[in-house]
Amino acid sequence: MIFYLPDFQTDILPEVEALHCIKVLRKGRGDQIKIADGKGNFATATILDPNIKKCQIVLKDIQHVEKPWENEIWLAVAPTKQMERMEWMVEKCTEIGLDGILFMHTARTERDTLKLDRLEKTALSAMKQSGQAWLPKLIWQPNWKAFPWAEFDHLWLADLSVGASSKLVLKGGRNLILIGPEGDFTPQELSQIKAKNAEGIRLRPQVLRTETAAIFALSMAHLS
Repeated sequence: MIFYLPDFQTDILPEVEALHCIKVLRKGRGDQIKIADGKGNFATATILDPNIKKCQIVLKDIQHVEKPWENEIWLAVAPTKQMERMEWMVEKCTEIGLDGILFMHTARTERDTLKLDRLEKTALSAMKQSGQAWLPKLIWQPNWKAFPWAEFDHLWLADLSVGASSKLVLKGGRNLILIGPEGDFTPQELSQIKAKNAEGIRLRPQVLRTETAAIFALSMAHLS
């Protein structure tokens, strides 16, 4: 079991982690637990004060673990109306491994608001369950006109056209794979994306649902 401590400079477990550690798993004074910070670091911790409100620990044997992928991998996904589908997608993408997911609002996006707290909890749980030290960043970008194109070095577009490449080969720097909403991007949005020199990739001959396309594209990126 891995516990989450976002800042290794502190010696107090977050309350939700302490509650699970002390009350559910019944860990006590002197017991050792494994800690991850979501930034690539593991540590062993000894419990000094088994308090569910303020569990004090002492860290030792801090080890940095390199990401099992070379270049940054981000997904840009238009969230679906059903949050359960997005939670499942976040869970599986976190297990596979990536740097972040940018949830975007397009003309055909099925929701106008997105609370990230549920999705962040899902990502954290998936990180711990899969034994990882890397937690993906989750961002909600509600304004298509303010899309942060300049923050990425290479853009990849899940493209339904027959002429799109069936291969995705990551390049150095930050790679962003754009997954359109149900019904795909509008012609105007596609023109904007392609004007940013995005490379089209055809995931499958058949149409994939949003969450399936995201997971499939991420798997392609890891196998490139």
